[in-house]
Amino acid sequence: MTLRADARDNRERIIDAAAELYATDGLAIPMSEIARRAGVGAATLSRRFPSKDALVDAVFERQLGGWMNAIHQAEQADDAWLALTTLLENACVQQAHDQVCAELVVHAFLRGSSFEAQRATARAILERIISRAQQQGAVAADIGWDDVVLLIEANAGAASLATTDAEAAARRLVRHFLRSFAATEPA
Repeated sequence: MTLRADARDNRERIIDAAAELYATDGLAIPMSEIARRAGVGAATLSRRFPSKDALVDAVFERQLGGWMNAIHQAEQADDAWLALTTLLENACVQQAHDQVCAELVVHAFLRGSSFEAQRATARAILERIISRAQQQGAVAADIGWDDVVLLIEANAGAASLATTDAEAAARRLVRHFLRSFAATEPA
C-alpha cells in the first residue's frame, strides 16, 4: 500500500522523533512524547504505528539498512580477515555511540522475530566471510556465527556500563575478541 505524501511525511517525522528521543532518553519514552515531538496527534501516531514495538522496529530498520550494506560490501573484499575485523569494529563502535542501537541489535535483530530474513542473510554472509578468512589462514577453525553474536552481545553490555569513553572501550573489547578469532596470534 502506497501512502499519500502527507502520510509518508508524518511517518518519517514520527520515526525521526522516536530515533532522537530513544537516543537521548531510552526506549521507555512515552508514545505521547514522540507524537508531540513529531508534531502529530496520538491518532496519527497510532495509525502509522499501532504498537510501540512497531515503532521501535521502524527506527531499527533504518539503522539495519546501513549495517546490511556494510555486510554486503565486506563480502566483496579480497582480504576476508581485514573485511571481518573492520566490519566488527565499526559495528561495535556504532553500538558504543548509540546505546539504544546496542539494545536493538541484541533484542530486535539477534533475538527478535521481526528481522528473521535480514538476520539469516547477515549470518550467511558472515559465515562466508569467516570461511574465506579461515581458508586464507587468518581465522581459527572453530570460529563461527555464534562467536560474532557473542561479541555483539558483550559489546552491547559493555556499552551500557561504560562510564567514560565508550568508543575506546568498544575498540578494546573488539581487539580482545579478534585476538581470540585469529588463527595465530597477530604481531
